[in-house]
Amino acid sequence: MIRLGTSSWQFEGWQGVFYPETLPKDQQLIYYSKQFDTVEVNTSFYGLPRPSTLVKWVESTPLGFQFCLKAPRAITHDKRLNNVQEESRLFLEVLRSLGTSAAPAFLQFPPTFTRQTDGKALALYIDWLAGQLNGIRMGVEVRSADLLTPAFATFLADRGFCLVLIDRVDTADLFDSWLSLIDQKKAPQFVIIRWIGDDRNGPQGDSELVAPRDAQLAQWAKRLIQLEERGIEVFGYMHNPYEGHSPASIRRLRSLLAPTISRPSWPPPGEETDQLVQPSLW
Repeated sequence: MIRLGTSSWQFEGWQGVFYPETLPKDQQLIYYSKQFDTVEVNTSFYGLPRPSTLVKWVESTPLGFQFCLKAPRAITHDKRLNNVQEESRLFLEVLRSLGTSAAPAFLQFPPTFTRQTDGKALALYIDWLAGQLNGIRMGVEVRSADLLTPAFATFLADRGFCLVLIDRVDTADLFDSWLSLIDQKKAPQFVIIRWIGDDRNGPQGDSELVAPRDAQLAQWAKRLIQLEERGIEVFGYMHNPYEGHSPASIRRLRSLLAPTISRPSWPPPGEETDQLVQPSLW
């Protein structure tokens, strides 16, 4: 029920630290997918992947590995939901083509996208998009204070979307509000969590853990256990600014969960395992 990964599999600082020094870049996804069972895909924000790219992704990863795609910026940032039906349909087609390799996707809105300036467009779009999903799971990430509210979380839950939960400096923590919706049987059976930390003044590198957040990780371990106990499927993605090196952070979080939550081995039995793969903390 709990899938944990990082915000991408491509970072220069990971070569020789997470990836073996001599590993070619076109082998990084293969290697990554034997460490973690999901990944956030940021490249889809700048342009939808080609069908050939999707095929390569799926063929490079073990059965059960899932990709969490961010919606194109044309929808959320450039056009700000105005006349974006065609772009949205194309994005949904990409998600459908991934089949079981698709984790819940998400829409990410900038801080300037507020209830006051864009609330009507957002409400109309979410209502329209809800009718287009047909089984596709979707989250919504907002950053303006007037949308980071229990009321907006309820609005999304009522339409089958999850509010993307963010651990980020100067961003409201709505975990308790979302958990309340889960307990009221109003929320969908999945949630997306993004651990970002201080992306302005925090660690700027990506190759080593330099700013441990022990208390925060311990709190999130308890939260993930709460979600798992309620049967909620969790998709969590760690960003490098959180502690300095997201693979290490995910392994630290896994180690906190291990005494309570039993998880099947990864990759699944029968999948070919490269001899270079480092042992997991699970």
